[in-house]
Parts: sequence; structure tokens; C-alpha cells
Amino acid sequence: MLRRLLIILLLYGVLSPVLPAFAQEPAPPARGGAQTVAIAASPVVAVDWKTHVLQPAETFACLVQRSGMSWEAVAQHNHLLNPTQLSAGMAVTMPLPTRPQTVLAAHAQDTRLSLAVQTGRALWEVIRYNPDPLHVGGAVLLPGAEMQNCFPYPLVNLSLTPQPLVRGKTALLSLETAEPASCEATYLGQTEPCYTDDGTHLYVLLGVSALSDAGDYEIVVRLITDGLETFLRVPLKVAAGRYGYQVINPPAALNKLMDAALMQGEIDYLANWRVIRTPERQWQFPLDFPLPQKVSVSADYGDRRSYGGLVNGYHSGVDYRAWTGLSVVAPAGGVVLLTEKLEARGNAILIDHGWGLVTGYWHLSQSNVKVGQHVQRGDVIGKVGNTGLSTGSHLHWEVWVNGVSVDGKQWLAADTWAQADLTALSVLPVAVPFEVAEPQ
Repeated sequence: MLRRLLIILLLYGVLSPVLPAFAQEPAPPARGGAQTVAIAASPVVAVDWKTHVLQPAETFACLVQRSGMSWEAVAQHNHLLNPTQLSAGMAVTMPLPTRPQTVLAAHAQDTRLSLAVQTGRALWEVIRYNPDPLHVGGAVLLPGAEMQNCFPYPLVNLSLTPQPLVRGKTALLSLETAEPASCEATYLGQTEPCYTDDGTHLYVLLGVSALSDAGDYEIVVRLITDGLETFLRVPLKVAAGRYGYQVINPPAALNKLMDAALMQGEIDYLANWRVIRTPERQWQFPLDFPLPQKVSVSADYGDRRSYGGLVNGYHSGVDYRAWTGLSVVAPAGGVVLLTEKLEARGNAILIDHGWGLVTGYWHLSQSNVKVGQHVQRGDVIGKVGNTGLSTGSHLHWEVWVNGVSVDGKQWLAADTWAQADLTALSVLPVAVPFEVAEPQ
């Protein structure tokens, strides 16, 4: 009976017979499991590694996928516990790709077969690079020219003007895409559209108020193309800068204008024009000086002010020392938004130049334009004066970027964004029909 039981157990594999160890043969695979194959030891192939500094919007996942190695191996080599916490400017060591590769993103209805046909590559080659089925928005690897940066498709290039950005200044974020796209950028509590002249070169002007807090912020870019949405996160560092302090004691005749409610009412009134965003660009960089000749600055942008100790604020523009009657000229083409007499700002003009850029002119003695009129760069739009809350003849020049008052002097200097490619912004995209401004 015991012998019959042992035979049954041996037949069903519950027990194994003890055999003499005549040879070191590999054990058979376990039932129901994967076979383990013993391979003779061979020299380990050395992998070339290179230090790479993460650029804004670059992703660790894309770099790893391009390298051809596993996510875990690259993370372990860099001693990273959470690679998703990497940010622009950090250095990582990446294995060099064994062959040039291109990274795309899968669109709706894309298959490995359709991509092979579209790109003129063999199906087996596409499958070798992408063994798993595609999903919308997922990365697709294809053999091809190696990219310098590893941005998510369709982004080809991204640049942000040098940081830190002093508050009160304007930053320029530019993107280049592989196909026509649109985007919007969210920063410092506001969301602004990207603008483009050709569909694949996108720009966002980032105006930072002189009243903003210095610190580290983030620009979140939503990039849209052919139904795909890609979110990019770009760091923005804002520095405090240095601003002066002014105490202004206007004559008694102007005391009625130093009313906090009156000033706030005028600020609220002008806010109606701060929301205007026109997709047609009529300016080119740099802007022209708003006067026919260079004059000195009598009060700079950003200076904190006290009017007779009654009203406190900051100077939202640049005051140029000039005499009454001197011509005021348009620094770029645009459309007149406002021309009227205000209580504190006197005779005022606002011009929309497109792409969120608006310029303002206060305390004029006269206006030569009307609302809705097109003006060209260099057209005379008014005359310097001393109207409103003003203690002497001068031109107060304002520059708004996406509704934020910024330092206009930055827009007059050709080397403001020296490290940025401004070729496209230094010329007008198309000829814009203008009407000649006639003096009133």
C-alpha cells in the first residue's frame, strides 16, 4: 500500500526521486512558470553616459525613452528616488542613444501600421521601437535624426528670456512646434494666449508688475495641436529690483485731484481697456522713442510715490522731461483705443499695438487722433502738455503688457532680449492698411 502511494506521488510530481549527481544539468522549468535559461557569462558592454542639463519643459521620461534603457536603470545610476521632481537647470547623467531616434506623439486613430505608411518606414522597424500598442498622447519612437533636446511632441524648441526677471519688466517665452499649434500660458494668476505669425512659432509676452512679490513662480503652458493637449511647466524667477521713492507736493489748486476715491475711480475706468487682446501684431521690436528727440527722464517707472501725504501709490510709467507743444509720436503701428480728458491724467491717449501690447500717453496739451483710427510708426498723435495732476510740462508714457503696467524703457533697447531670437519680431508679418492721422 505504501509503495503504491509513493508511485502515485512520483507520477504527479509531488515528490522528486533523489538521483546521483552525475552532471550539473540545468533544472527543468517549473510547471506553469516561465523557463529560466542559464547563459554563459560574457563581458558586460560598457554604456557611454553624458551629463545633460534639463531644459525648461524637458521630461525625464522622454530622455529615458530616447536612451533605450529602462527607467529604473537610469534612475538608479543617478541615485534618484523620484525623477518626476526634477526641474529645469538640474543635471542628470544619461546614456547616449545607441542609434538616432525621433520622438513623436500618437494622435487619435494612429496605429503602428499607419505611422509606418505616413513616415515611409518599414512596419517591423516601427514595431521594434514600439512593441506595445499606441495610445492617444503617448510617445512614439521612430528611427531618425537625433534631437538636441527632449521635448514632448510637438514641441521642437522652447526659450525664455534670461532670469531672474526684475519685477516691472517683460519676459518673452517663445516656442517652436513641428506642426501648427496654439497655446496659452498661465502665470502669476492670469492666463494669456500665445500669438503667432506663421502657426509654428508661438510667443507669449509675460508682464510682471512692479508690485509683484519677488520669488520663484511657475509658467504652465497648455499646448494644443490636432486635438492633443500637452502641458509644460517652466520655472520663472522674479527678483525685487531697486526702485526710488518720491514725495510730490502739488500746488493748492490741484488739491481736489488728490482724492483717493477719484484716483481709484480713474484706475477702475482704465481697467476696461486693460483686458484687450488683439491677435494681429502691428509692432516690431524695438519700439521707437515716443518723442521726436531724446530727452531725460524726470520720474522713473516703479518709483513709490506720496502725493502731499494724502495718497500713496507707485509710478506706473516713465515721465520724460519735455516742453509743452513738443510732438508725441507713435512708437509702433496700432489702433487708437481712447482719446479723452481724464481728471488726474489730463488729456490721454491709448493705442493698441496687438499681441497684448498697449501704450498710453498722459497730460497732453492736445490729441491729434480719434478712437478707432489706425496710426503708423512715427505718426504724430498729440502734443506734450501739463494737464491733470501734473506739476510741470512732461510726457507720462505707459506700456501695458497683457494689462500689466511695465517699464517701457525695456522696449526701447535693442539688446533687451539679446539671447532671444527676435528675427521674426523685428519685422511686421504683413502689410497693414493705415489711415493718415490728421490734426484736430
